[in-house]
Amino acid sequence: MNSFKLALRCVIKNRQYTWINILGLSIGFSLCLLVFALVIEENSYDKSWKNADHLFRIVTMDSTAGLERQMSRTFVNLSTELKQVFPEIQNEARIESRKYFLKPNANSPQSIGIQALESETNILDMLSIKLLEGNPKQLVQGKTNLLIDKEFKEKYFRNENVIGKVIQSADPYTNQPSDYIITGVMDNLPYNSTLRASVIALVPKISMELSKDGSGYYTEQFVQLKPGTPRVELEQKLNHWYNGYLSTNTKHVTSFRLQPIQDIYMEPLSSAEISGTQKTTNIFVGVAVLVFIISCINFINIYAVRTVKKLRTLHIHKILGASRPQMVRRMLLETILLFFISALCSLVLFKLGLSQLEHFIGYDLAYMRSIQLPLLLAFLTISIIIGLLIGFYPAWLISGIKSSDALKNKLSKIPNVEVFIKKMLITAQFSIAIIVIIGLITIKSQLSYMQAAPLGMEVRNVLNIDYFNKGIQNTNIKDRISQLAGIESVSVAAWTPTIGSGYLAKTIVDKDNPEKNIQVSFIGGDTDLSKTLGIQLIKGRLLTPEDYTHVKMDAEEDGDINNALVTESTARRLGINKLGILYKDLQIIPVGIIKDFHSESFRSKMVPTVILAKDFNGSGNILIKVAEGQEQQIFRSVSKIIQNTYPDKHVSFQWVDELIAKQYEKENKQVQLFVLFSALALLISALGITGLIMQNLEQRTKEIGIRKVLGATVVNISYLFSKDYLILTSLAIFIASPTAWYFSKKWLEDYAYNVGVQWWFFILAAAVIFLISMITVNIQTIRAALSNPVDSLRNE
Repeated sequence: MNSFKLALRCVIKNRQYTWINILGLSIGFSLCLLVFALVIEENSYDKSWKNADHLFRIVTMDSTAGLERQMSRTFVNLSTELKQVFPEIQNEARIESRKYFLKPNANSPQSIGIQALESETNILDMLSIKLLEGNPKQLVQGKTNLLIDKEFKEKYFRNENVIGKVIQSADPYTNQPSDYIITGVMDNLPYNSTLRASVIALVPKISMELSKDGSGYYTEQFVQLKPGTPRVELEQKLNHWYNGYLSTNTKHVTSFRLQPIQDIYMEPLSSAEISGTQKTTNIFVGVAVLVFIISCINFINIYAVRTVKKLRTLHIHKILGASRPQMVRRMLLETILLFFISALCSLVLFKLGLSQLEHFIGYDLAYMRSIQLPLLLAFLTISIIIGLLIGFYPAWLISGIKSSDALKNKLSKIPNVEVFIKKMLITAQFSIAIIVIIGLITIKSQLSYMQAAPLGMEVRNVLNIDYFNKGIQNTNIKDRISQLAGIESVSVAAWTPTIGSGYLAKTIVDKDNPEKNIQVSFIGGDTDLSKTLGIQLIKGRLLTPEDYTHVKMDAEEDGDINNALVTESTARRLGINKLGILYKDLQIIPVGIIKDFHSESFRSKMVPTVILAKDFNGSGNILIKVAEGQEQQIFRSVSKIIQNTYPDKHVSFQWVDELIAKQYEKENKQVQLFVLFSALALLISALGITGLIMQNLEQRTKEIGIRKVLGATVVNISYLFSKDYLILTSLAIFIASPTAWYFSKKWLEDYAYNVGVQWWFFILAAAVIFLISMITVNIQTIRAALSNPVDSLRNE
């Protein structure tokens, strides 16, 4: 108890240094807590299913030369065949995530879009879904059977008996609305799942046999293995069986693997709304740990320096009989107290920051909140252990000084190795801050490049109406929109910028490497597509209404042949030198070469692209070029036309430039987080420097007074104290630059088009760290240099 009182008294007595330590540690702790809360949530996906360890998705691996890829979908009814062939498979089902559009209230025109799963009744057993009402396993023929969750029922059918209730679809893709019948109510599905949904549409199995020629319609399929089944062995048996299943003359380029359901969130293998990236998670964990290390280095340096000032008091205890372990124990108790107070402060910051983090990432950390109490108790325990480990170094250092030197206050007797360690810790602190700053500059530069780089088309003020079935009302919808004042151009297409390939893709042999293949993307749109998107013609002509029809060729030519536009890089890669000549591999006659444009984000390389003139009378999306300043008026007018013409359809609208900006939402959030990380790293570094320079000035107060009496200026004294930090900062830049270059380069490899690691990244980071360190040092130094030397020399 005595030792605790002494430790508490010491903490209270040195308030200024105590708060520097507590503030630095609290920031580091709270940042780590928030990041690890996010990491725990990210890694909890699909682990709450009862059979999670035995559920696998069948992944298709295409080994076509030049087009090697993995796909989340596989051939229809492959899982059904596997269940019949392999006894190791306990259950199987097709499970596909879809967006469903429904009209819960028949008397209201309002429709809703909700996340749904489309599957067979086997899903109920595979996912161990808890049923609250109804018997959904008994399918009602003639209608799509819906199993709704408890939240959906409470929101739209409170206090109603919903079993047998029929609701209509507002599906934009169908010609006529269809009926859905509610056959059951289930408990809410786990939020932290890639199979998150409000309803499950239960449908019969697709009546289609597994093809023997290695082709077919693709769906997403899952299997449940019996406990104890070795996955790798089953994969080998599966692929061997499939090889024998195919016809003898079939070229075999497909194999399969079983992906654990728990891995799907981090490895979606296709565009998915519910997905994460392990790389991004690792970056955030790494940066949070680095900021925490800066906090700990601060603590070690400041605490060691402050303890040196108490040498006489500590070693009087030693002369009076205290052993070295007792001295270490007393100093460790003070360290633990500081860490415990910092941990408590960080819990308050964590509570305040958690809701802000959820708002920032756009979803609730439901799983993390469910284990919050044990997590926080574990954190308090770990913080005390870290305090013991970190406090041991300064405690052992101080307790090892000879009592005779301590009583005479001979600080120069501290071994050189300890001084070296202190300088290296400061250098490490600066190095970490530089790495974080260069990371911020890299991400911000790449984001700015992607936002500002030309796309090869004009997307500003282009409104997109999502793909929908125009039905019998399609005769004049384009004309009616075109007649609105402020409309410059309207195009009906089967493609929207950002979605990549269009309605068709063909695989051809690479002329430069016959052993490999090239996939060519076909975009279909009417003849106003190029005008609406501002696609530039380089050579030849654009498409005209006459190009809607197939070109008639000699009788020996098989298949439909169309006039087409090709991009500049496509013409170069496929060797298209002349226009108006049939290109047999693609069954097209190029009539014009257009400037390259990005049909996907800058993460992907431009693919060979062909544009065909297609008159999409039945269905398609509508692109509308709007005059400057008319955006809001046109949006309201077009919305009104669509809603009046298609009251039973849920039709969505977006501005194309917003769709493109949304592609880089992840990078935008990374920039914001790195701004926070960088600011915290610099703040904690500045706090550490402040504590060290204040202690240094206290020890050399009389020296400063003597130098001033002898004629030293404020600049001379400022330089005297700044030069050591200048040297350490320069050393930190030298050490941190290769590490920062490596990680920046690795991060940029995810982008086919990137800014590269530029030399000025390092110059800017160095300038920032120099500026912060010099400002921090000189604020304290100049204040001491301006003091009256008489005050400092009075006691001499």
